[in-house]
Amino acid sequence: MTDKLNVLAQESVASIRDIQKNPSRALRGITRVVRGSKTVGFFFSNEELGDLLEDIQAFSSSSFKTRVKEARREMKAAKTVPFSVVAKRYGVRI
Repeated sequence: MTDKLNVLAQESVASIRDIQKNPSRALRGITRVVRGSKTVGFFFSNEELGDLLEDIQAFSSSSFKTRVKEARREMKAAKTVPFSVVAKRYGVRI
């Protein structure tokens, strides 16, 4: 889910007027739709929406929640290392 939140932080912004002029250029990926200074909605491409729904379904799974709890316990006990540490060690940017 944090990947999706990162994507939301990098969202594009389009006004209603931009969308009316050229919707195919204004609506790409995840787009915040604004009227003046107010957000009136979000546009998600089919791919982004599918990915988001898949993540939501996974997070609602009891087996997934159990695996996450176990992984957190193992990280606290220093039995496993977070991916971010391994990525940093090998110079991979995530």
